Amino acid sequence: MLRALGAGMSLVLIFGGCGKPGGREVLANVIFVQGNVIFDSGKGSTHHSQPATPESRLHVGDRLDTSPDAAAALSLIPGIFIQMGGGTEIIIKQMRVEKQGDAMVNAIKSRLASLRVNRGVVRASLPDVGSGQCELRLETDLGTVVAQRGALFSVRLTNETLRVLCVDGVVHWRNASTRRVDEIQEGYFRDYDRNAASTDNFVPGQVPVSDDAEAQRDVTSALEAGAAFDEFILRVRNAPAPKSSHPFRPQRPQSP
Repeated sequence: MLRALGAGMSLVLIFGGCGKPGGREVLANVIFVQGNVIFDSGKGSTHHSQPATPESRLHVGDRLDTSPDAAAALSLIPGIFIQMGGGTEIIIKQMRVEKQGDAMVNAIKSRLASLRVNRGVVRASLPDVGSGQCELRLETDLGTVVAQRGALFSVRLTNETLRVLCVDGVVHWRNASTRRVDEIQEGYFRDYDRNAASTDNFVPGQVPVSDDAEAQRDVTSALEAGAAFDEFILRVRNAPAPKSSHPFRPQRPQSP
């Protein structure tokens, strides 16, 4: 059974104490898990592995790992969501919210989340709502993907290649070796070969999603994840009581 988080509890955990200058770290909420999903706490000197559940709260430094047939979805920060496919490992590097004083209108000045992706597939949604800066960074050993509000995209990392696919908005890729920055527009993807990506002569071009069957499947999965996140937002906003929970049913999460 996939369950959404209680609205009131989530808001308290996310926004508590975010009014300090320079912002404050917040906790990620696990929206759903399917199959065997394990996380290791990055707090303290000892690491303790435990199953992730919809009640789990994740801190900066925590590592999340899905088995090959599993999936998980997280609300990193209000307005920044990710879905992990099977066989995926991430480490939370940063989750920070800064408020504009104590204002109740347009109170959020900035949202920033950063993850390390060690393997697998991550689908990310940054709905085009709200105000202020909203940015997600996905770091890999080959480079970093950066997305802003309005982006819906996926990153697929294997032993051979990295694929960055943009469904909505625009995302940018910065090569870790050459510092080259590429733009990936909606409806396109770029593949980065692990052996060639470290050379200045390697200049990959954007490829239309329509030219690749696997990319089309990735688009479908990303759109389904984005729709599920949109439904989750509506359910949270309309939740009648803080302790209530609602079904959250992502469509057919796929392994990388």
